[in-house]
Amino acid sequence: MSRILVVGEDALCCALGERLVAACLPSWKLAQPSIHTKGVTKLQPSLPRYLGLAQHLYPVLYIADTDGQCAVEWRAKWLPQAHERFVLRLAITEAESWVLADRQGFSQAMKVPLNKLPQCPDEESDPKRLILTLVKKSKNRLFRDEVVSSADPSKPGTGYNLHLGAFVRNRWDARGAAPHSPSLARAVKHLERLGAEHV
Repeated sequence: MSRILVVGEDALCCALGERLVAACLPSWKLAQPSIHTKGVTKLQPSLPRYLGLAQHLYPVLYIADTDGQCAVEWRAKWLPQAHERFVLRLAITEAESWVLADRQGFSQAMKVPLNKLPQCPDEESDPKRLILTLVKKSKNRLFRDEVVSSADPSKPGTGYNLHLGAFVRNRWDARGAAPHSPSLARAVKHLERLGAEHV
């Protein structure tokens, strides 16, 4: 059975990577628990190491945010040399845009109105802030209390990663979300191609 390593700049990127593998490479297994680099500043310098791993051991799915940067420039700066078994996918502008792209699932899980979710979250300048704005009006008090900071409603609360991570791991539909996020659709297509080339 084929194996793949998931690496992400934060816990949410790792959860999304795991779900992408499950959706696009259903017969594959994770090589080991996902690696959470705790921030892009630690993620970027590690690129050569994971590129080498992909070349010599098993494929790597590496997920990061663009944080408003041009994805092409990001790649040119940090990954001038590519490899077919190293799958670098950049969420535009943040991993939260991929979360929001599953409009139906997010609306149902987080108890927020479907018509308030953007049709193309990749175009949102601050998807994380949008999630906080939406969840502040959730019908579920637990989400209102824990996802959004009580001290500063513009900041994530203590349960932000817990509840969003649970949604991604248990309900997020990568294929259903892809039509609403071009950057996610490219990730799905790239992983499917990887699977077809390594049957």
